[in-house]
Amino acid sequence: MYSEIISPYTAYSEVMQRSVEETGRMEPTPRRNLREEQKVLTHRRLLDAAVTVFAEKSFLDARMEDIAQAAGVTRATVYAHFPGKAEIVDALVDRVYGLMGEAYADLAALPRWTRVSIRTWLDGAEVRWREMAPIRRVTNAAAPGAFRSLSEGREQYLKAHEYYVGLLVGHSERWRGTDPAEARQRALMAVLQTESFFSIWIAAGWPLETTDPLHLLADTLCHLLAPALQDDGSPEAG
Repeated sequence: MYSEIISPYTAYSEVMQRSVEETGRMEPTPRRNLREEQKVLTHRRLLDAAVTVFAEKSFLDARMEDIAQAAGVTRATVYAHFPGKAEIVDALVDRVYGLMGEAYADLAALPRWTRVSIRTWLDGAEVRWREMAPIRRVTNAAAPGAFRSLSEGREQYLKAHEYYVGLLVGHSERWRGTDPAEARQRALMAVLQTESFFSIWIAAGWPLETTDPLHLLADTLCHLLAPALQDDGSPEAG
């Protein structure tokens, strides 16, 4: 499900994918001019306001005027960015995919995959998932009335996860000696494990009683990514 406006996720993934292919490492996105920066900031501000409004009034009851008021802008400004509420939900879904893409790009950019580095990466990933949790809740609630096409949603989901997997297997030296098909499946399973765990724990609010929930998740990821891991000498690595 893609909006008419180029989404932050789409732009981010295309730029970063070219960076990996051309240089073998993640490169920063070129700076925009001032007008483009302002447009992006306004776009983000409107989405933040929409999350607040949809959480308070629901997707069906919310009006574009409510979003404009919450963002402190005119109704015309909202319509300049989004034709309607469905397109706002599209953009919120794009933001979720973009935040996940940033997280997996950080993992792919680590010089070495060790148990320690993956555990540290999970700390940062948790922060991103907490940032996207309110968005996930409102988009899930809006789904019956906002999503225009299940086939488009499925296509977007698959494209995003193809991108995440591509990030994790893009470092060929890291996976040396591993069958490419196996490497891709291991990367996919690591992505899905991370996504499902954070979604039910953080977004859905599943209560966990373990002292360090990320410890077990790190164990699981290290098992899945084992062929690409380096021994850091930690007890768990053995």
